Amino acid sequence: MPDLPLLDITGDHHVHTRFCNHATGEMEEYVLAAIQKGLCSLTFLEHLEGGLKYAPRIWLTPEVFEEYFAQGEQLQEQYKEQITIRLGAEVGYNPGAIDELFALLDAFPFAHRGLSCHFYFDGNEHLNMLSRRKDHIRKMAKHGTERILDAYFVNLIQGCQQIPCDKLCHLDAALRHNAPVLTAHHHSLIEELFVVMLAKNIALEVNTSGYELRPHPYPAFAFIDKARQLGIPLIPGSDAHKPEQVGRFFARAAEELGEFC
Repeated sequence: MPDLPLLDITGDHHVHTRFCNHATGEMEEYVLAAIQKGLCSLTFLEHLEGGLKYAPRIWLTPEVFEEYFAQGEQLQEQYKEQITIRLGAEVGYNPGAIDELFALLDAFPFAHRGLSCHFYFDGNEHLNMLSRRKDHIRKMAKHGTERILDAYFVNLIQGCQQIPCDKLCHLDAALRHNAPVLTAHHHSLIEELFVVMLAKNIALEVNTSGYELRPHPYPAFAFIDKARQLGIPLIPGSDAHKPEQVGRFFARAAEELGEFC
């Protein structure tokens, strides 16, 4: 029996659509792109957030999730002979809105749940750690990247402990436009996070959108290899925000991961 690949790139398990207000393209365009690229499965992972003091909205409201499921279920039936389609959510962990997050998760039959954390609460507003917004980058610089990263990794640990999820998204993507340096303390928090993920059977996402900004995916290969050695499964996602980005850099990630490991 042949060895299983380190990374199964026959499916893209993280794409967004126009529904989130910061991506483009209809759901069907992503499905057709995935079929054209020869993928066997496609997972929509639309943004689910709660309790944020942030504008404009870059996540789905319950009403938009209703439309998302209606369209998605129609596409599942229409293309069932060509590709497996799953309707999921990227759950943004917010320790101040646990009840709201659970209510949203209970309201819809999400087939796949990714956990992430995009926002840092400074006491007045939520700052988007992954955004190019210059005003937020300036504000976060005043707080200090080390302090924000401390909060980020602690939130991921708590999120994996509290939120039922299948995978952790883009582990080291926080402050991606600030070029932060991870300290020894941050590395220890990641090790603690991996312990929780292993106990909860949470996969680690290999998010190939990282290649747009740096020479490797999210997270760095050293973290991917550490997770693999611990027995944490890997799952690929393009984090596509345009249909043409479906499956981007998958072959490169698989090849380079094989060379690293």
